[in-house]
Amino acid sequence: MGRSRSLLFCVPVLALFLAGCGDGGQTNSPTSQPPSTKGTGSIQTQDDGVTLSSSTPQRVTGSYADHAGNTLTFDLAKVNDDVFVDLTGNAGRPILRIETNGDEYDFTYMGGGLTMRTTKQFVAQVRAETQTQPDNLSTSGFAFSGDMHVLDDMINLPEMKQLPVLSRALGVRGLTGSDYPAVLALHKTAQQAAQSLSVNVAKLDTPQSLNGYCQAYPNQSDDCYGMCGPDCTCWSWVCGDCCYHYGCAVHDSWCRDGEWYYCYNITAVIALFGC
Repeated sequence: MGRSRSLLFCVPVLALFLAGCGDGGQTNSPTSQPPSTKGTGSIQTQDDGVTLSSSTPQRVTGSYADHAGNTLTFDLAKVNDDVFVDLTGNAGRPILRIETNGDEYDFTYMGGGLTMRTTKQFVAQVRAETQTQPDNLSTSGFAFSGDMHVLDDMINLPEMKQLPVLSRALGVRGLTGSDYPAVLALHKTAQQAAQSLSVNVAKLDTPQSLNGYCQAYPNQSDDCYGMCGPDCTCWSWVCGDCCYHYGCAVHDSWCRDGEWYYCYNITAVIALFGC
């Protein structure tokens, strides 16, 4: 995991993962850096345990620490369909890494005990199916390698209980998944953690959720299918409001179909489907 993060994102680029900035004559490989983005913000610290070292819609980096000494450090980026996530926990232990390599997404759990690969083509296929028939969605395009029990180990890490708290704290700062695509993967992974670990966080109203209007508001009698949040608990900061969202409907479909690894066990693949 200890790969360099020294390169600055000095210029916007049209193609992702190209060598946009120099570093002693070396070029960036697709797996060593998140997607190239426009500049980074300044360090921001509040009393919520969160320190942000950059916060742009395309890239969010920082750390979180609770009063018990649990820590999470995150480096998140998203440009178009290219996603990068580097999440580490206590003492810098690797938890989750998502990298985009060409037309594929590579997931690494707990430093490599388990890996998963899927393709942009499969994600686009499921995304299209969700818009017309959001039930019984396929999981055939996910290829795992390694010990699936690593997911159980990951969910039981003490710092994972703090992931929902971190997610909401970012929402309080206005870093919703709709306005800051880079942080959507963390929000969705935190949502799964909350559901798996029965972690409850306080309601948070966003400007979008306060307008009270949705073109397709989830039916409460249908367990709020497609609303972002555990059960009928709205996490308005995930996609900006409490409406129906295709990306959250994918998660709900897998839960109803008993797809345990894709629903509760924080495989984080849900992060690929957007809002």
